[in-house]
Amino acid sequence: MVLKARLRLILMADAVVVAETEDPQIWQAAFEAIQGGIEASAFDARQARPEVDSIDWVPEEERVAIHAFADELDVQVKDVMAACHPRTIAPYIFLNKLHWEAFKRQIPERGRNSISNAVLAATLLLLWAEKINLERVSLRDAMAVLRAIAARDEHASRAVDNCPWLNRGYNRMTLNPDEISKAIAIGRAFCLKQAPVWDDAG
Repeated sequence: MVLKARLRLILMADAVVVAETEDPQIWQAAFEAIQGGIEASAFDARQARPEVDSIDWVPEEERVAIHAFADELDVQVKDVMAACHPRTIAPYIFLNKLHWEAFKRQIPERGRNSISNAVLAATLLLLWAEKINLERVSLRDAMAVLRAIAARDEHASRAVDNCPWLNRGYNRMTLNPDEISKAIAIGRAFCLKQAPVWDDAG
């Protein structure tokens, strides 16, 4: 009796599954890369695939939410996944440290155009929470996002309270619909490693 092995390639960041595939071409190319014999053309088949295939491993309902998130931010799905890897498991947003560094480098540390760590985490989390119908998002949830990348914000409460696009009540945060364009601008900028482009000078 001959048993045929089921080959599956899983890409993980710590304990978080980032991508998964059973495509034999991708598996073979990865195997060759590990063995040191890969050429640049080995991944051509994967690169030619439609963008939707890049998250085929995600459950359908979650995949729909990710596409809606990307559409709202006006970025590609791959950019959203690379920057903040949105999921339906806590802490819901898994920030990419390279995107974090690039974004923080382009904004002032203080002043009206500064964006604190807590505000950035809360903004991304709330934008995503709307897509997965997360009933309640608190400041504690935003701090959990920060802790996942070993980031801190000692003035988190004050920063969120002073942010025009964030509303905070008792154990709950929401987006201010009158300032939603600024929240979206921040989400887009983070995904693209850019500084936010505001619609107005205010």
